[in-house]
Amino acid sequence: MKKIKIGELEFEVIIADNIIKRALGLMLRDIKDKAMLFLYKRRKVSIHTFFMFYPIDVVFIDNYRVVDAVRLNPWSYYKSKEYSTAMLEYKCREIEPKKLIGEIVIFY
Repeated sequence: MKKIKIGELEFEVIIADNIIKRALGLMLRDIKDKAMLFLYKRRKVSIHTFFMFYPIDVVFIDNYRVVDAVRLNPWSYYKSKEYSTAMLEYKCREIEPKKLIGEIVIFY
């Protein structure tokens, strides 16, 4: 399984590599301490947390740096303010996601 590191955070990553995984994301499931990574062409992304059971942190990545980040409660909607090529979703952590903006992202 792939891993990702952003600042002090480190995750095993589930890659949303098919239409079903992309469409469902974290809806109706619990991925424990893992994160879900979405890869796409450079654009501003919209995300919702409909049918989610818990709040999530979402990090938008471009050129191996965090360019935007947000904490979303269930039944919320957000449109990224910056262009990105990847998005990482995970259960909320103690670190406020906005503090990750500018951090280097390491994939391994």
